[in-house]
Amino acid sequence: MVSAALGAPPERASTRMHRRMIWVLSGLWLLLLCWLAFFQGLGSLGLMDKTEALFVEVGHQMLERGDWITPWWNGERFFDYPVWGYWMVGLSFRLFGVSEWAARLPVALAASAVVVAGFGLMLAWSPAGEAGRPRVLRAAVAAGVIATTPGWIGWGRTSTTDMFLSSAISLALFGFLLAHRHRSDPWRDGLGRVAMAVFAGIAVLAKGPVGLLLPGLVVVVFLLLTGHWRAWLRWRPLLAMVALFLGVSAPWYTAAAVVNGGDFLGGFLGFSNLQRFTSVLYDHPGPPWFYLPWLVLLLLPWSLFLPLAIAAQGFWQPRRWRSAAAGDPTGEGGAPAELGLFLLLWLVLVVAFFSAAATKLPGYILPALPAASLLVALLWRPLPEASTAPQAGGGRAGVRIATGFEVLLLAAMAVAAALAPGWVASDPAYPAFGAALSRSGLPLMLSLCLGLTALALVLLLFRPAARDWLWLPSLAGFLAVLGLVIAPLGPLLDRERQLPLRQMARTAQAAAQPEEPLLIVGTKRYSLLFYGEPEAVFVSDRVHISQLALKGPAALSLTPASRSVRLLGDRRDLEGLALPAEGIERLSRAGELALWRVPRRSLVP
Repeated sequence: MVSAALGAPPERASTRMHRRMIWVLSGLWLLLLCWLAFFQGLGSLGLMDKTEALFVEVGHQMLERGDWITPWWNGERFFDYPVWGYWMVGLSFRLFGVSEWAARLPVALAASAVVVAGFGLMLAWSPAGEAGRPRVLRAAVAAGVIATTPGWIGWGRTSTTDMFLSSAISLALFGFLLAHRHRSDPWRDGLGRVAMAVFAGIAVLAKGPVGLLLPGLVVVVFLLLTGHWRAWLRWRPLLAMVALFLGVSAPWYTAAAVVNGGDFLGGFLGFSNLQRFTSVLYDHPGPPWFYLPWLVLLLLPWSLFLPLAIAAQGFWQPRRWRSAAAGDPTGEGGAPAELGLFLLLWLVLVVAFFSAAATKLPGYILPALPAASLLVALLWRPLPEASTAPQAGGGRAGVRIATGFEVLLLAAMAVAAALAPGWVASDPAYPAFGAALSRSGLPLMLSLCLGLTALALVLLLFRPAARDWLWLPSLAGFLAVLGLVIAPLGPLLDRERQLPLRQMARTAQAAAQPEEPLLIVGTKRYSLLFYGEPEAVFVSDRVHISQLALKGPAALSLTPASRSVRLLGDRRDLEGLALPAEGIERLSRAGELALWRVPRRSLVP
């Protein structure tokens, strides 16, 4: 007995050590995911035209002007979006200096927050009696799927408002799920409610009323379907949440309305919200099914398993996800199947909402990607008694078929990667890019990564005992592509495609004469305003110039002292203006980009 008693403490110490090791490995896993997906080489590529460059320049102008209420761009007030993203960019510039890395740091942090929160959410929804290793593995798979969806990576490395909105909506809904799962725990219930209110307020600051409408719609429909709505009608917690939400979102809207009056209310609420939903803006129409192929592309390769993940939730069986309300009058906790139902509602309602809008862009459905990612993760590592395991019955055949399609897709992509240098060499704007890409060896490295991933999937398909791990080659292959291909591709793209544009912007700024406006012809290269002078006139062709001239000289930024005009654009666009040859002063050229100076009379007789 003495020896047994003496042997107990070392056993407890080893258990504690094992637990610590699991948490250390989990932290390293999350760091690896977020580093490869969002932070590695974050500033190696210049700002992309046109949305990112416009968005970043507004934040830059906030810092330059010291005006944190009214957004400005190109010398005019800019109310297309609210202020949260601009604040984040401007604050990053103030803390770390003006650079591409600092411009993108806030979106990378926002994207990473959802990955880490997704990991924590899966732990929070795991049954209390479940062993530690399955719980952590499920959470690790969930975080890995979110971090390796192409859409989340793409917008997590691009400084636009889409990621700020999507991450805030996701974190607000994660907060609801935490509070719903742990309503008997005052600390976790309170934390979830605070997250709902704060992040819904941030979402409204990021893109307007849709930041409250979308998460509110998902929560209300879920509560009505499951019968849990009575538990959320306690007026004191609701009042506190409303106060916190308004405390986050209302001050800027109030200040902007006071400072800018009707221009703000009409420009933001009228144009940027109502008209964007009811009419096509900026020539971005689309059919009702516009987002279905984009959902597949933004989730690849995980989208191949999304139909199986949806079917595995058994959403057509209400008794499964109403079990908690029926079996527990207090509504404490939640049936495991309720998580799948909530994620499905989140995915469907977001896609349906934006499908009903007249203006359509792929980034609009970004808020749906975390829900789809977690559904796929639950397919591989389901909660106990929550769904049909993918290995049971027809699920096994479905997983094999989806994996077979993934193998074929990866093989086709591997061939396409090897042939890519020949295809990009045909671009007349960047004739040397194909050769530079071929010399880098990156297409072959990409082809190799894709091919090895496909081979690993085939090997696992022929080993029935290993089919629980079919997600692993896809995840490892994607991370390999991020580390070995995407990271070194950024500097190559920047050197061959973005650097000439930055050099031309600085040349145009240095060549400016007094009262000499800059006209950017053809492609709307908004990055020229960030890298060069902060104001320019964007024109499409000679007819457009004539139309602006009819409005008066100010429409072309001309003053009585202006004697000449600088023109910057592709050489073919400049030549298409058909200006008198004797008046043209060719100041610079970089590839197809050209900078001209022409007399004022050549444009405005």
